[in-house]
Amino acid sequence: MSSNSQFTCKICNQGFEQKSRLHRHMLTSHPEPAPSIADVEKLLASIKFPKSKSEILNFINSQHIPNLKNELLNLVSSLPNRKYRDSAEIAQAIKKIKNGKKVKSSKEAESLLSPGKKGGKSAAKYSISAATLARSLSGINLPQSKENINRYLKENIFKMNKDIQSDILKIYNRLPKKKYKDMTEIEKELSKSV
Repeated sequence: MSSNSQFTCKICNQGFEQKSRLHRHMLTSHPEPAPSIADVEKLLASIKFPKSKSEILNFINSQHIPNLKNELLNLVSSLPNRKYRDSAEIAQAIKKIKNGKKVKSSKEAESLLSPGKKGGKSAAKYSISAATLARSLSGINLPQSKENINRYLKENIFKMNKDIQSDILKIYNRLPKKKYKDMTEIEKELSKSV
């Protein structure tokens, strides 16, 4: 760091003589991780479905969520204007948007058969959403190794529903041994092992 630097990076202590160069440095050297589908599901965990896009945005805006990233709000704002049956349908739409694919229109979504009651109850009982997996690590400071993540889970799993505790532990046990810098990296690895 130069002794006459006016602006200093709070992460790596590199000095800059111009604020614009510090800003460019932050964008290129220390970018914020992009919001994941699990972030969106976590954001919508307490919403009652079905809801329209405008109702979902109103819900988000009514929640005084600290550190709500503009990018996350923009991601939800990019959804097509229509009703959504559940957070999984929103997650599918966001995934298509991120991959540059066409999202189902309101008519296309309505033309799909609604899920059967028996199958829907079974899926709800045995599947674990990305939001639930993210909630199971709520409060952990990342980066962490696989061993530390599993240790944290074992110490804090009592906060989760008893019916899914062992499943959550089994899912996280599939992670490859390495250090994980953020939740997005963990989600990517988990999606490979499913």
